[in-house]
Amino acid sequence: MNFYVSSNINRLYFSVLDVSLIIFAFYSIYLYVMPNYLKNKNIALLILLSLFLTVLLAGIYAWMMGIFLHIMLMPINFDFSWDYADLQYNRFFIALLGVLGGCFVKLAVDRLEVGRRMEAMEKEKSLAELTYLKAQINPHFLFNSLNSLYTQLEHSPEDAKGTLISIADLLRYQLYECNADFIPVVNEIAYLKNYFNLQSIRNDNCQASLIINGDYEKLLIAPLLLIPFVENAFKYVSDYDEEENFIKVKVDFIDNSLSFCCINTFTNDGKENSRDDNKGIGIPNVKKRLDLIYGDNYSLHGKLDNGLYTMDLTIKLR
Repeated sequence: MNFYVSSNINRLYFSVLDVSLIIFAFYSIYLYVMPNYLKNKNIALLILLSLFLTVLLAGIYAWMMGIFLHIMLMPINFDFSWDYADLQYNRFFIALLGVLGGCFVKLAVDRLEVGRRMEAMEKEKSLAELTYLKAQINPHFLFNSLNSLYTQLEHSPEDAKGTLISIADLLRYQLYECNADFIPVVNEIAYLKNYFNLQSIRNDNCQASLIINGDYEKLLIAPLLLIPFVENAFKYVSDYDEEENFIKVKVDFIDNSLSFCCINTFTNDGKENSRDDNKGIGIPNVKKRLDLIYGDNYSLHGKLDNGLYTMDLTIKLR
């Protein structure tokens, strides 16, 4: 402000000229030149247009100020000597400030916008995958459960009633209760128990146990995170005739954290990698959803060792 003159009115007068020059340069780049660059990715054209705009605005403002100084539009008395070359240099660098500001701000805003769009697309993709997961989770299991129900109707009608209730609860949960982003943990655990009950009916050669410890009445969780691991355990559990086949699932709730451990015997045929949890939609979908929803607030580890497959999941819950 003190660079020009000692008069407060003249300081304001020339400061308005400087600010208006920066504004014109900034928004010319921000609204027209940079959008064209982001669309076509032509760096040579960007540099050419930016230089042309800088020179053009600097020339116009130097011409305007020259007229103001010549006709003494304002009573100005400099304490130093300035020629027109100095005036042009001064206008050029002020215009350059606006041009560079427009470039960098537009790039920053565009990056933020791209980030928001990517996040929105990831959420939409995750929702679509969740919808697909719920739609296929899975007809084969439901078909087998109905077969088991048919058998029970002949031999044990009372047990068949319980099986029918479990099937109805499973379908109700999948279709209606897990549409929200977060649901009560109580509902997810009830779904897990129903699934275990139905699987145990038709898996005579496998001992399955589910243990739940801790208080989870007020906690919330993203729906259908645990069931894919249990589903895989029943899918890949060993089927030995002379050895024990088992699935052990333990869920502990400590200080608003969920600790999930699923262990199942696995047929060791010499191919340690014969089980691939990355096939199908279940496990990859869960991993993507965990990354998106919980970020750094979860850990997931799976290992196959000596015929036992172990999956450990820890989540900091809401």
